[in-house]
Amino acid sequence: MKSKKIMLLISLIAITIFFLLISINVYETFQIAEKRELEQPFFMFRLRMPIYSLFLFSTSLIIFAIFLSYYIISKRLEENIEKKFRVISKFIAKDKSNKISFNDEKQTILKFLNPSERKVIEALIEKNGEIFQSEITKMQGMTKLKTHRAVKELEKKGIINRKVYGKTYKIFLEDDVKDILLKF
Repeated sequence: MKSKKIMLLISLIAITIFFLLISINVYETFQIAEKRELEQPFFMFRLRMPIYSLFLFSTSLIIFAIFLSYYIISKRLEENIEKKFRVISKFIAKDKSNKISFNDEKQTILKFLNPSERKVIEALIEKNGEIFQSEITKMQGMTKLKTHRAVKELEKKGIINRKVYGKTYKIFLEDDVKDILLKF
């Protein structure tokens, strides 16, 4: 939270510097025009901007864009994660209050996964939390590509962990997920 406020502050400072530099250059241009007492109108006057000003303009704009976009993107991601956690916590609270069976709880968790990921998790549950990736590939409806994608996605989500085992991988359920899914 603190880093987001710092990002926003940096972007506001950068845009302020940008507008300050524009103001200074316009003012300097007016001063030059008055000294020379040009006969042509101001908008026809050729603006001569020092190279350092151009560098400062572009630098401040880039800083503003980067930090502001990071601030906006991180805020949206955080909101999406919070929504997902609220949904899961509602299911867990509902489970405790209504005394839903273990199979119902397991099915609720599996609803959040696509069919390939669900097959991988079901195979892990059957094999007590450990299985070779090659065994999953041999299952009906699974190919090497589907298995690879499902395993990669589950690994990104933090549900499984995999280790090299010869020419294949051995897949393990993470401890916290294993505690939930392998209740007896």
